[in-house]
Amino acid sequence: MCYSFEASMNAGVGLGIAGVAMVAKALRSDRRLVWFAAFPLVFSVHQFVEAVNWRAYFHPFRGDEAFRYLYTMIAFLVWPVLTPIAAWRAETNPSRRALWRALCGCGVALSVYLSAKLAYADGIDVSVVDHSLAYDPLFERPPLIAHFTYVALTVIPLVSMDNRALKIFGALVFATFVYSIVEARAAWYSVWCMAAAMFSFTIAFAFEREQRRDYREAKV
Repeated sequence: MCYSFEASMNAGVGLGIAGVAMVAKALRSDRRLVWFAAFPLVFSVHQFVEAVNWRAYFHPFRGDEAFRYLYTMIAFLVWPVLTPIAAWRAETNPSRRALWRALCGCGVALSVYLSAKLAYADGIDVSVVDHSLAYDPLFERPPLIAHFTYVALTVIPLVSMDNRALKIFGALVFATFVYSIVEARAAWYSVWCMAAAMFSFTIAFAFEREQRRDYREAKV
């Protein structure tokens, strides 16, 4: 998260508590949404890792570079796979389930490609830009198609869901992506991950909608 060690720690704690509550609620009300419910838990881990990176920036310690890699790996490798998996597990329409499975394959391929890029990187530089941590992996930049594929894999499954709360979350994720690229280019994925983490609280409303729908269907 942006701003400070303390802000990242507080965000990590808040997201962790919310994530546990969401997973528990999904297990009780609609197990298809468990993967979406786990999003705040992943964001929580991400913010705790960034807290360590804030600490290491001002007080370096042996092995601190591992946390730069871990932060980047979660940002680059987890979300393009986890998002289509969550959509696939939550989807009830057979044709769209096939689409999400295909996107899962694309996500895995992209993650393997980015993993190889990180494996051969000469390190990851970190700097503070406008109160945010800017991560700069020292490798040749991936082609634009990789960037477009990443955004598609992390946004399309969300905005395509029938659940209104997930659609809203997806729209907010895309809007903050555009904002981070335009207004905070140097630290774009730190800013984007922070914003997406905060907006992930909207996923809690997804379970309320599913419960109301199930109640209406039961009455019919």
